[in-house]
Amino acid sequence: MGLEERIQQMRQLAETDPNDEMAHFSLGSALLDAGRPAEAGPSFQRVLAINSQNSKAYQLLGESQIGAGHRDLAIQTLTNGYRIAHRKGDLMPMKRMGELLEELDAPVPSVGMAKPDVGTLGPTVAGFSCRRCGGGGPKLKERPFKGPLGERILAEVCEGCWKEWVAMGTKVINELRLPMFDPVAQETYDKHMKEFLMLA
Repeated sequence: MGLEERIQQMRQLAETDPNDEMAHFSLGSALLDAGRPAEAGPSFQRVLAINSQNSKAYQLLGESQIGAGHRDLAIQTLTNGYRIAHRKGDLMPMKRMGELLEELDAPVPSVGMAKPDVGTLGPTVAGFSCRRCGGGGPKLKERPFKGPLGERILAEVCEGCWKEWVAMGTKVINELRLPMFDPVAQETYDKHMKEFLMLA
């Protein structure tokens, strides 16, 4: 499926259900990938209207606003997003938004170290740091599926974040109506999974 076809498919899903967070996020991402930041911005704004805690959407909205020449709006978006990402322990979007603020010669918010809540799943593991939350574990006991991506998840993602993805992955399949026997649908699913787990 080409990029333009993907844009049309996501646009149709977003128009069908204005409250479909995944469809709007996917549409914005596709438009940004296509070099159309001015069009991508409203999609990420819609994502944040549905879910104001989506730190990745703040990051991509900020990038869209920079691409469209809206520096002041981008600084406001990235500053808010940085604080939310810190509060949630979303370290990768937080780091990227900090870099973008520095590139814009804007102050990076002063916050304490993020302390992700790893819950009561089990003990932390020395030398291990989850790619998504920055916590020390517990690690997955075995790879979730075969192949290099399964190995990477085993090595870099904690048990808590993987459980969160399993719940979110079901939502992705249902909301985007992905027929998982289709290689294109599998590719879309994997893209969302890698973004959620900060492996992209």
